[in-house]
Amino acid sequence: VRDIILSISSGINAEYGDHFFVNMEPSSVVLAAKVEQEVDMTEVNEIEVEETVAQIKNNDSSLTTCCFNNVQMDTEMVDSITSAMVRNTSVTKLEMCNCGVVDANIEGFITMLRSNKTLTSLSLETNKIAGKFLVELIKCLDTNETIKELRIANQYYSTGVGDEMAIAKALDKNSSLCKFSLNWKNGGSRNTADRIIMRNNDLARKKRRGLA
Repeated sequence: VRDIILSISSGINAEYGDHFFVNMEPSSVVLAAKVEQEVDMTEVNEIEVEETVAQIKNNDSSLTTCCFNNVQMDTEMVDSITSAMVRNTSVTKLEMCNCGVVDANIEGFITMLRSNKTLTSLSLETNKIAGKFLVELIKCLDTNETIKELRIANQYYSTGVGDEMAIAKALDKNSSLCKFSLNWKNGGSRNTADRIIMRNNDLARKKRRGLA
């Protein structure tokens, strides 16, 4: 791991594998690290999926983080999770990396993100979501004011230039997202996303200081 100190004025770029992760901190100088991968795909996850889904449905206040990483699921199980999350007011972090999430599940995530007002972090890295469905996922954030972190990098399918341009355009309509990951291949779209995430972090900083 090689640490690089970057100033806020130039933005913060941390590379996870070959994808771009933007992470701005409230201090004037932050630390960005180059690491190979965020999620260990060989790690065994012993979570009781059905029991956890029941907790989500019952809005168990003790359950604030759900980590399903590396648990392979069928589309029905993924849909049951997003359906349960629609009315949940306790879970703030949902991790579903390397879970077998596919295009058919995205409508459920869209409904969840349009309805849920508690979730602040969603990780969907290392799944099988095509570019055009990633675009639709980002578009639904135009009315979401609570999501702060979204990870969608390392999908089985590569995104095209058109998809990345559409993603960057859709990101501009959200003002709450402060951390975002994607395997950017188009430099222009990547730079646009960088500026948007920096803008959102600046807005969040002003809110914390009572200036916005």
